[in-house]
Amino acid sequence: MRDLLHRLPKLPLNFNHEIDFAAADPELLVALAEDAEMLMRSMHNGVGAIGQLLANSAVMVEDGTISADCLEALGFTMSQLADMASGCMVLAGHCRRETADYNPL
Repeated sequence: MRDLLHRLPKLPLNFNHEIDFAAADPELLVALAEDAEMLMRSMHNGVGAIGQLLANSAVMVEDGTISADCLEALGFTMSQLADMASGCMVLAGHCRRETADYNPL
């Protein structure tokens, strides 16, 4: 995530302040796509792991050992992670589309 956040500001913007993928350095786009894909995989694995923990904690949820506030916070965290993973997928798609014919030597 750190590498992705470090590279994002290096993307050029067009006059509408939108990312101009066509004008971006291909090496930057490839690196961003790899960062975004790795982050997306990590978030998906993390959300899956949280789901497994919750499923195996049913007894503790029922008896109140795990509070409703904790479950609410986990729900919001999982939601935000899923939204970010979706954003990473879109970013990686744009980067991969622009570099489909890129062949560094």
